Amino acid sequence: MNSADTTTLLLLRHGETEWNLSGRWQGQAADTPLTALGREQARIVAGRLRSYPIRAIYSSDLLRAFETAQIAGQTLELTPIPDPALRESDIGAWTGLTWDEITARYPNEVAAMYAGQEVRRGGGESYGELQARLAAAAEGIAARHAGQTVLLVSHGAALRSLVAHVLDASLAQMHRIAIGGNTALSVVQMRHGHLRLISYNDTAHLDDGVFQEANAEGAGLGQPMRAGRSE
Repeated sequence: MNSADTTTLLLLRHGETEWNLSGRWQGQAADTPLTALGREQARIVAGRLRSYPIRAIYSSDLLRAFETAQIAGQTLELTPIPDPALRESDIGAWTGLTWDEITARYPNEVAAMYAGQEVRRGGGESYGELQARLAAAAEGIAARHAGQTVLLVSHGAALRSLVAHVLDASLAQMHRIAIGGNTALSVVQMRHGHLRLISYNDTAHLDDGVFQEANAEGAGLGQPMRAGRSE
């Protein structure tokens, strides 16, 4: 249970989509639904979430996240609140491409991105802009639910940018933070106006606890992550 001065934010990545399986970057433009496995993942994590005293659910309004939130909400008897500020990064022309296609077509953008420069990937949103959006959304939700536990359903790159904000990591350092598999669960707490990371990318509810790591925006089963295949 939270103390009166501690607010807990549970950060949940959406379930699996077909584009996760094919390694295609989804961003905002591709409003892809969950697969049958993705819906099952959402039901499994919903059972785990029953152990938390969740008072509200906020979700990205993109279909893959909101469908995950609705499945969790059915178990938790809560109606998700759509919040566009929790959307995935806008990646513009990168949408629908694999990492190999992105590196072949946009090598200069990729190099600048990994150097920690502010790059609007594919003409879309930079990591700094993504991080500022997620941080403002999370801190606003925490302020509205002071002393409570709240579930935020979002996306891999979006949640990683928020965790990097909590850790005060630079944009270059952020790329050393792995994105977990579908329905990975992280916990952040706010106390006396300060955020701290409690746990990150927990997928113990899936596959006997084998750690899952993202492949593009999809899930791999503990496979080594190649450079760039982290969203």
